[in-house]
Amino acid sequence: MDVNKTKLNGSDIFAINQVWNEKEASKLPARTLAYIGDSVYELSLRLNLVATGIDETGRLHDSLVGIVNSPAQAQVFEVIFPELPEAEQKMVKSWRNAKIPARYGSGTRGEYARATALEAWCGYLFVTGQTDRLTKIIELALKLEKEKKEK
Repeated sequence: MDVNKTKLNGSDIFAINQVWNEKEASKLPARTLAYIGDSVYELSLRLNLVATGIDETGRLHDSLVGIVNSPAQAQVFEVIFPELPEAEQKMVKSWRNAKIPARYGSGTRGEYARATALEAWCGYLFVTGQTDRLTKIIELALKLEKEKKEK
């Protein structure tokens, strides 16, 4: 079945019905926020890929793998972190410095720490209803991936 992706008119991000209290959400452990943020980040990118028309067998997964990994997420973190207000930088730093498991997947230990902080940040933005800021992170991830492919 052919689907006209231009007529989907959907969003490439989703929203939470009732936002959480920012002060209380910031107290959640980094791993808890990263658990939420990992899903939010990946689903937002998946929705974007489908909306842009990438739907050939295997291409969706292959397109996503380059964006959803520790080195790529660490790169997004490096761009976003300096732009955050000081209070938010402090919060994100604490998430970056959370305990790292012995097995941490692709990339270096430092990349894993920055990727986890990014995921925690995405989780925090999602549960507190800050979807505009979350959308900017997704757009940045897509932009950096496009630039990487053009090189």
